[in-house]
Amino acid sequence: ENEQTSYNPSLRAQHVASQEISDQKQMEDAFARYTITLRVSNPISDRDGNSKPFISYLVTSETDHPDILRLLANNSSEKTTVKVRRRYGDFRFLHDCLVSDFPQLLVPPLPAKLNFKYLTGDTFSTAFVHKRLNSLDRFVTFICQHKLLSQLSVFHYFVSDSSEWATFTKNLKISKGDDDGLLVGKVMNEDILTETIMNFFTPSKHKKETNRDILEISDKLKKLYENLVKLDRIFLKLNRKNNDLKHDYELFLTQINKLAALHENNADTDANASFTSTNAGATSNFKIFSELLLFFLENWASLGRYIDELFLVSLKDCAKYIARLSSLIELHHNKKIDLQVLEDYLSKAKGDLANIGGSTANETPHRAPPNPTLIGPNSGGIVNNTTQLIKDTLSTLATPHIGSSHAEGKKHRLQQKIAHLENEITEQTHLVNSLTSRIINEEYPNWDRFNKIQMKQAMLDLCDQEISFYKGLVDNWTDVEAKLVQRLEELK
Repeated sequence: ENEQTSYNPSLRAQHVASQEISDQKQMEDAFARYTITLRVSNPISDRDGNSKPFISYLVTSETDHPDILRLLANNSSEKTTVKVRRRYGDFRFLHDCLVSDFPQLLVPPLPAKLNFKYLTGDTFSTAFVHKRLNSLDRFVTFICQHKLLSQLSVFHYFVSDSSEWATFTKNLKISKGDDDGLLVGKVMNEDILTETIMNFFTPSKHKKETNRDILEISDKLKKLYENLVKLDRIFLKLNRKNNDLKHDYELFLTQINKLAALHENNADTDANASFTSTNAGATSNFKIFSELLLFFLENWASLGRYIDELFLVSLKDCAKYIARLSSLIELHHNKKIDLQVLEDYLSKAKGDLANIGGSTANETPHRAPPNPTLIGPNSGGIVNNTTQLIKDTLSTLATPHIGSSHAEGKKHRLQQKIAHLENEITEQTHLVNSLTSRIINEEYPNWDRFNKIQMKQAMLDLCDQEISFYKGLVDNWTDVEAKLVQRLEELK
């Protein structure tokens, strides 16, 4: 059986597909049985061997997954906490591995490295680091909640503190692109939301989608993205106005402090005791009011930082996930176009054969199409191989059938071409159907659940921040008001 499989491409393809489907089932079972929770925190600045500065992030995981425990040389089955520091480059390497090997899965986007702050030297500012921290935390959280991505060895290496990760990153070379051409790294950065992504949702005469579920998903993504753009603009505008108002209050506070200092100097130099007492009271009043303004400014700034570094980042990250999911739908569209091209070639080949009196019935045995491969590095063909497939199919006309007449040779070549096209169309149909099923039944529902949790938590946290801000102001003003009323009574 093994010899037959090794010499028969069809059986070998079926064997590989069957093995990958079996591996996927095992991964889904492991996802249901074991847990991996990750948290990215505590960014610190450090320097590498060449004295080049970088930021490292603490990745803390709690897991009972046996594959990770094995890397830690831990024989216990109890949940274990692992802490390891990773640079942005480590996150990037993990991301690129996932995108390269599993293009048919929704791999979460990273915060883009191609940011204008790298040109201004502001990559180590507190705001920039905190924004990146929150996006990286969302990145690993999504992977942990994905039933396939969370079970991959490369992710387990990333999580563990063993030497395997360093060896893996050193020895494995992968092609690095700009977020695999997905707009995310090019136009979707941490500071702007672009409407360029809307091109994903614009109908094209070359891409007429007919699947109702895919159309419904695309429509939902488009509406959500439009709402995100509106919400982002509102809060950006609000934050800019808040910053302007904060600047005005700072100037107001400066003048109040100057008045307090002026009254204090007059109190020190005035000989009239009664006037001095009144002046001192006014000075005390100015200081009380100054403390109120300072409290207001500090809390106002804290609320503004929260909106900028957490809430707006969550909106931008959601838009990036929409871009990544829409790219997966774009891949689905392109695969259907490729399938249509193959079907057009088949129709033409059958017409040519019919014109010379040939028949396709029982002429050439068809090899059975392999099962659709849903996951695995070998399944990268769903993205890369269709163009080459068409070239190889057309090249079958190049070799004549030895020992036959010209007409018979042409018939034989056309029959070979038709058989090859029919087989490849069946295989490509299975691949398109499997990708369609994965988008509808796996990737979109999984992201939708994740996004609802993330957005709900972002909204709740924003409400908590606003309530805390205004409650603090009310409490502080009540205290200040009582002090000022007491001063007025004293002055009477």
